[in-house]
Amino acid sequence: MERIKGKKTTALIVFSLLMVIGMIAIYLWEPGDAPVVSPKKGTIGVIDIEGAIEDPEYTEFLLEAINEAVEDTKIKAVVLEIDSPGGTVDQIERIYYDLLTLKDEKPIVASTTMALSGGYYIAASADYIFTLPSSFIGNIGVIGVGPKFILPSQFTFESGPHKITGFSPLLFPHNVSKALDSFTEAVQDGRDSRLNIGEIDLRSGSIWLGKEALSKGLVDEIGSHQTAISYAADMVGLDTYTTENLMDRVVQESEGLNSMYPTVDEIREMHPSPSLHYLYMPGEIYMQSEVELPEIELEDEEENETTTQIGHVIVDASHGNLVSPFVLDYLEAELAKRGVYVGYSSNWTIIESALDYASCLIITAPTDRYNYEEFEAIDKFVSEGNMLVLFSDASSEFLLPSTLQGPMNSISNRFGLHFGKGYLYNMVKNWGNYRNIYLTSFEDTWLTEGVEELVFFTTASLSPTDSNAAYSSYGTYNSISEEIEVYTVVSLIDKGNTTIAAFGDVTWLMEPWIKVSDNQRLADNLINKIAEISHPE
Repeated sequence: MERIKGKKTTALIVFSLLMVIGMIAIYLWEPGDAPVVSPKKGTIGVIDIEGAIEDPEYTEFLLEAINEAVEDTKIKAVVLEIDSPGGTVDQIERIYYDLLTLKDEKPIVASTTMALSGGYYIAASADYIFTLPSSFIGNIGVIGVGPKFILPSQFTFESGPHKITGFSPLLFPHNVSKALDSFTEAVQDGRDSRLNIGEIDLRSGSIWLGKEALSKGLVDEIGSHQTAISYAADMVGLDTYTTENLMDRVVQESEGLNSMYPTVDEIREMHPSPSLHYLYMPGEIYMQSEVELPEIELEDEEENETTTQIGHVIVDASHGNLVSPFVLDYLEAELAKRGVYVGYSSNWTIIESALDYASCLIITAPTDRYNYEEFEAIDKFVSEGNMLVLFSDASSEFLLPSTLQGPMNSISNRFGLHFGKGYLYNMVKNWGNYRNIYLTSFEDTWLTEGVEELVFFTTASLSPTDSNAAYSSYGTYNSISEEIEVYTVVSLIDKGNTTIAAFGDVTWLMEPWIKVSDNQRLADNLINKIAEISHPE
């Protein structure tokens, strides 16, 4: 007991001493003696990303600015000021991956005036994204300028078939899809659980206003450039801060290095095909410079006995038709094997006379309308047991924006067939690209015998009033109506003496695309039928 009492007494003494020391300290303390805690200071680095990122020199400036942000210890956080429609795939990805390295060291906040395609790819690297209520956000997708066909030289040799073209023309759409996969994965990684949109919608290439993008989780908050800077400072706990435009460190004059919307010709000049772009391009710019297939150039023949028999099969080139032997080469070659000659003419008077000696008339991609007298001549030709074949298309290589399907419909409508506006696409079931659609449903006809699946490339739809032959797979949309339907793509009228085959696409008939699915079987069925028709000698 005495030992316990002694311990309590010692504790009371120690406590009393501490109380006395504390009271003395309080008595002697003055406010000026308190330790001073300095406010945390630092710099917010700003990197302006403006215009199309197509010029490699501009990309180098951006990469240098990012490197400055990584190495400068005074820079505590970075704000990306983005007003860009994107650029080439390789340059956008270089910027994106350098920003991920920066992000490992310091926070990144994006402030978006416009972040489209590659512009949004870059924004996806940020920890937090601000936008304005009506900013343009999204357009997630890829534009691919495919490889061209080459005529080889006897004096300059390449080591392989793709040494010059870089890619197989047949498989290039799949390369475009792989680039899109990389884009969507970057968005999904960057936005993670904040993303509130399905993958199909994400890959559609749609543009959303800032408020819409916020609801879909593509951005985090509505706010200005200053809001983004303040948020970045709060992320690193800065009490006071300055801002510095890091692009000013690396370049004094960037004017002329990039533009907001380069034309197709400008892009091709900087990046010859093949090339891939994470780039938004307004429709007018995209359409104005499309590459056209070579047109056939024929001299005007004189109407005489030697020119009326121009072929068992006549290809009309007299209505501004965007067709050449390059397009119909497979059909010509196979008919030649069967003793059937294909002839072209750019003179309708010659064609009309030659119909008396022909068994088939082919009309492909006309740009001038047919008049009633021309229809009567064609109608008489068909009613005598001969064949009419119509090849249309929905791509700019075979259509003029001013006329679209009007010239083709000026003849097809008279036979109960109508080529619709727009093109068909399928975001889920396609062959390498959303515009390369599958045809999976077929009528039992000589044209579709042995055909189980076709792939058509940027095809128009048909609205027939007679009989059909082939239909698109489920989930296919029309680009104009945006309605999901099973669309007619090939139509066959084969009743009595009338035989008319109509196709919404002509690309499927060209090599190498004719080798896809059962396209060649469809072509062979058509060729065999043409060869069977007897023709006057």
